[in-house]
Amino acid sequence: MTAKASPYRHQRLIFDADNTLFDFDQAEAHALVSTLRHFAMPTPEGLIDHYRQMNVALWQQLDAKQIGIAELKQRRAESVFDFVGAAHTDHETFSVQYLDALAEQQCLLAAVKETLAALSAHCEMAIITNGLARVQKPRFANSEIQHHFGALVISEELGVAKPEPEIFEHTCDLMGWSDPAQVLMVGDNYRCDIQGAADFGMQTCWFNLRQIPHSHQDHNHEIHHFGQLLDVLRV
Repeated sequence: MTAKASPYRHQRLIFDADNTLFDFDQAEAHALVSTLRHFAMPTPEGLIDHYRQMNVALWQQLDAKQIGIAELKQRRAESVFDFVGAAHTDHETFSVQYLDALAEQQCLLAAVKETLAALSAHCEMAIITNGLARVQKPRFANSEIQHHFGALVISEELGVAKPEPEIFEHTCDLMGWSDPAQVLMVGDNYRCDIQGAADFGMQTCWFNLRQIPHSHQDHNHEIHHFGQLLDVLRV
């Protein structure tokens, strides 16, 4: 593969997973309802919105290293128990059931499948995720897009997470890429995906999925729909 043979300005791409390739909002809603039904718990109105807001806040605390993953799982389960008005069960058992249900979800965002198929003939691609290995590994292994990627790097397994430079460096090493300036990082999390990659010297494309008004300036490109990536990359 040579640059002249490619219609794309970047031939080395790294993607985030959740809410970049996979529709995590839909996946977590399905997994949560499935888990509650497994334990014969109710699913009251407003549950999904409550869970999503609570879960985002907990992950922000995890990203800021204010809590650990064990505390995140416990507080998340206990918040669900309180909201549905159910007696507290073993939070670890609940978390395992939920993560296994989440791992079964194969919800891709719109245009992901078609866009990756177009890119794969000309580009080398990898994934970096701060998600949990119990979810990401089986989901990726069973995904219809897994054959497009040369590496799946999971922060939990590596012991370092985005936006730390080591995880970007490790991924480049796995892919045999020596110059980060020739790599484009695509992700939805501005701090972890975009600023982390930019600080490491990569080009960046922010997938502003929710079309958030902003004054950010650390990214090279911005898209609101995954299919727009092809327009960004075309020479």
